[in-house]
Amino acid sequence: MSEKIKVTIVIDDEKQNREIDGSLGKNRILTHDTSMTLMSTLLQNNLMEGSFCGGRGDCGRCMVQFIQGAPLPTPLERGRLEAEELRKGYRLSCLTKPKNDCVIKFMFPKEKEIAIVTEMIELSSDIDCIGHPTEYTEKRKWDVIQSDGGSNLGERIGDEKAAVINTGIMIETNTDSDQVSRDSHIVAVDLGTTTIAMQLRNMDTGETVDTYCGMNPQRKFGADVLSRIQASCDGYREELRQCVWEVLERGVGQFIRAAGAETIACICIAGNTAMGHLLMGYDVSSLGKSPFIPVEIGLQRCEGPFGIPLYITPGISAFVGGDIVAGLYVLGMLCVPKGKQDARKCVTGQAKKVRLLIDLGTNGEMAITDGSSLMVTATAAGPAFEGGTEKAVVGTDMIAVAASLKRKGILDATGLLADPYFNEGIHVRTPQGEFFLRNQDIRALQMAKAAVRAGAEILWEKMGRPEIEKVYLAGGFGYYLDVEAAFAIGLLPEHMRGSVQAVGNTSLEGAFRIGRDLYRQTMDIRLLEAGLSSVRSMNLAQQAEFEDLYLQHMDLGRD
Repeated sequence: MSEKIKVTIVIDDEKQNREIDGSLGKNRILTHDTSMTLMSTLLQNNLMEGSFCGGRGDCGRCMVQFIQGAPLPTPLERGRLEAEELRKGYRLSCLTKPKNDCVIKFMFPKEKEIAIVTEMIELSSDIDCIGHPTEYTEKRKWDVIQSDGGSNLGERIGDEKAAVINTGIMIETNTDSDQVSRDSHIVAVDLGTTTIAMQLRNMDTGETVDTYCGMNPQRKFGADVLSRIQASCDGYREELRQCVWEVLERGVGQFIRAAGAETIACICIAGNTAMGHLLMGYDVSSLGKSPFIPVEIGLQRCEGPFGIPLYITPGISAFVGGDIVAGLYVLGMLCVPKGKQDARKCVTGQAKKVRLLIDLGTNGEMAITDGSSLMVTATAAGPAFEGGTEKAVVGTDMIAVAASLKRKGILDATGLLADPYFNEGIHVRTPQGEFFLRNQDIRALQMAKAAVRAGAEILWEKMGRPEIEKVYLAGGFGYYLDVEAAFAIGLLPEHMRGSVQAVGNTSLEGAFRIGRDLYRQTMDIRLLEAGLSSVRSMNLAQQAEFEDLYLQHMDLGRD
């Protein structure tokens, strides 16, 4: 039979966990069931939002320090924490189960800044071939909204004002009645695993009237989709659905105040397959195990917030969803007739050379087309590209730092730090902040890089090793990526040099255009879905060459 113990939490008015003159400051006392993890008690008392790893001890977000009554560390904690941290009483609340009265301090790491890119970069000569921002793209930097994970108000990058509520909702406003168009509008939504970006767009001009962005509140169930799928199967299906629905309601509510409910024609959401299923409240158990069968992959329609018609863009497979379809649509990589009477004119424009789309995040989705056929795949990249490592390092910083250390001879091609940093790690300072880099951090980057590189190479091989005209890097990762650093560590192969272009948030742009075309009935959804059904979706795990390529590209910078 389990017992009840007393857990005393040290809290200070100015900053949690700070001791004052050796005293414990203000305390909060909880009753804890010894059969449960400490995190379960903290969650029940609303003292933490959850972990980003689903309680597996991977993210370090639930770390506490035992001042008194520290339990013995679990085997997993011994593997996750340094010996000195364990001696100081550091434990992971998702793993530890204290058996005696204890006193703890919260050691939750401060969340990193997250920049949400809301605009697509126009495909024009204003963008150079390796993706570095030119004067034109620098002028568009204000379209990036930042959050530092705290609760203070912030400002939009650039001269225009914005209200930014950093932990929950980042809001960019433009409610001057003289500037708000009374024409019909589309609400476009990029429903990401980490963030949610919403725009109110003028249907005729495409102008962005208002923007509403926030962190995806499902993060408390884990940073990756598999953790959320498991949480849904464990009885949290409705909570997972409702918490995102509430974000949509707040965003649409703001848009109604800006433009009026009568001007909003519809809402169109682009997201990966799992995010769409969780939003709709589907049984996602089949998504979490082989053969990974989605409940619904076609266009979905329902009544959205405030009774506004809502569309969810169609997907291709369990791992290549509506966000990638939206990107393919806006980049002209899908062959979709523009109307029932015109079955010959396609969005692709009959490309003569091959184009490759890479969208990197927790998953790395890729698509390649030669204008007549289209192949897609996805690989689990883990947290390395989204800055979800235990040190909360931004993924693009990791790539830039790894390339710099390699160039200076501090990091070798196998991913090991040279002496005297091999055992203790190295302190790194970047424009975005400082962090401590160790061999295991480099290893996480190598594994993600190898998986993505192998996936892209297999697509290229299956297409016949053609010349690639364009490599599109989508999303915030591509927007900030130092392309030369990506070549330096071997994330991108040398034969793609000169073809790489950052394209911004193609998912959000695609959601707008699909929503607009559906509302205007200038696109036949049956033909779109028929085209998607002909797309070849490859499971990399079933490709005989994947393992060899993965191991081959684990090294940093060997082509």
